[in-house]
Amino acid sequence: MADALFSAYGSEQQWIPKLTVISPFKTGITAGKTYNVTFDKFSGGDATANPPKYRPAGMGDEISYAALPVYSDAMLTKAFAQADLETQAAFRVLAGRAQAIVTLVPLDDTGVAWGHNRVYTGRLASVKDGNTDSTSSAVRTWDVSVSVETVSG
Repeated sequence: MADALFSAYGSEQQWIPKLTVISPFKTGITAGKTYNVTFDKFSGGDATANPPKYRPAGMGDEISYAALPVYSDAMLTKAFAQADLETQAAFRVLAGRAQAIVTLVPLDDTGVAWGHNRVYTGRLASVKDGNTDSTSSAVRTWDVSVSVETVSG
């Protein structure tokens, strides 16, 4: 019975990416505001490292040394809604300046949040409004990227 209640996070749909952006400004349209936006897609935030190696005494086995991880930018995408216009305008002003927190919330098989969140902390790096094409029937989306500094969870 316990196995039936335990989700294995079997699909990409079993995670909700949420973005929190905190304005550092004391004046202007974003002064003192915190923005919370739920997105449809998340990618990036991958940890990589390049541990240095050394080969002692010429022909010996290589020895590797600890290295710090480097995180790729996190990219968030969502379908455009008219209500997003004000947030997009604020994000353009905040790009490169505001602190950003991406929280990946795991969902069980019934869509209920549970388990441990993964949290990416960094800086709002870019906002892309999405494409326009009068001959297209595709859903317009917009993207936000976060320059990741740390990851927990």
